Amino acid sequence: MISFWTNSITNDIFIFRKPIAIVFFNDVFMFPFLISRLIPASFCLSLFFFTACGDEDRIATVSSVGFDEIRAEVLSIDRNASRITAIPQTIGRQVLGFLELDLGKSIEFQVEPGDFGYLSPGKVFRAKVEKVAGSDPRILSLSSIWPDDPSYRIRFENVNRMLRRDTLSRGDDPIRTMGEYLPPFALFDQDGNLLTTDFFDGKSTVLNFVFTRCSMAEMCPAATNRMRRLQNLVFANNLPKVQFLSITLDPEYDVPGVLKTYALAYGIDESNFRFATAPKSVIDDLVRQFGISRKRDDPTTLDHTMRTLVVNSRRQVVYQVPGKGWSADDFLARLKGGSSNEK
Repeated sequence: MISFWTNSITNDIFIFRKPIAIVFFNDVFMFPFLISRLIPASFCLSLFFFTACGDEDRIATVSSVGFDEIRAEVLSIDRNASRITAIPQTIGRQVLGFLELDLGKSIEFQVEPGDFGYLSPGKVFRAKVEKVAGSDPRILSLSSIWPDDPSYRIRFENVNRMLRRDTLSRGDDPIRTMGEYLPPFALFDQDGNLLTTDFFDGKSTVLNFVFTRCSMAEMCPAATNRMRRLQNLVFANNLPKVQFLSITLDPEYDVPGVLKTYALAYGIDESNFRFATAPKSVIDDLVRQFGISRKRDDPTTLDHTMRTLVVNSRRQVVYQVPGKGWSADDFLARLKGGSSNEK
């Protein structure tokens, strides 16, 4: 079916292969005619004949990824060369013209070492794709890689809908105080695994918020170093029911692979320490509920407050220190006292 729409102001005519439907781009919905308003009619005509020649499926499915993204499944990895081989399942319009990309065709991609925390054979991911300057033109580079397994996606979205409702229900002052229980939420850790509030069950958790590009030595870098020191004290004092969680304040940059690289750079023992991220809307709800304020000064910097908490094995906030001046020894004493009461 071919549909036509005419702009009454400019009399431009736009052509559609299918009936008008709602399309989502980066969590914003719009009607196709709003998108195609930017596309000349001559291009629409050429697109019509292009899709008629057997490539219609590639056009029809791009609404589920961004313009410069693909969804693909990993076939194999090469850690030494920092490359993966994957098969694209969905291709965004901006990269549709890359001759190397085609649905069902395996292709090599350049990735960062930290991305191998998630990118193993069989994994499905969504990522931005671009050509590598000065490299083999057949090799494409991936960035902003997010886990995109369908089973993860459904649970992730359902849990975070509950978080959204909970945040809204708390009104203008949603900050959780001592003795309150955590809201439901779902994140991805540095290995691309789904992390929900089940993570807190059965252990005491030291929780804070940081971001990897923080350049103020006394803020996030100091907090991460202090968390590492506390972790070493926990090991030295044989406290097996203590774990650590740092949630990013900068989810648009801190995807799982970036967090993995950050953990490695700080020499973090990852056996009981998770770094976590999620889309901005989820992080926005969490920082509201945990009393963190943040403001973006430029594309790479955030002006933010800090808060470090202890959550018990029943998901209850039992101790918290606002600001950057918390002490590892103080938190250790709290953890030792709390661990004796764990069931």
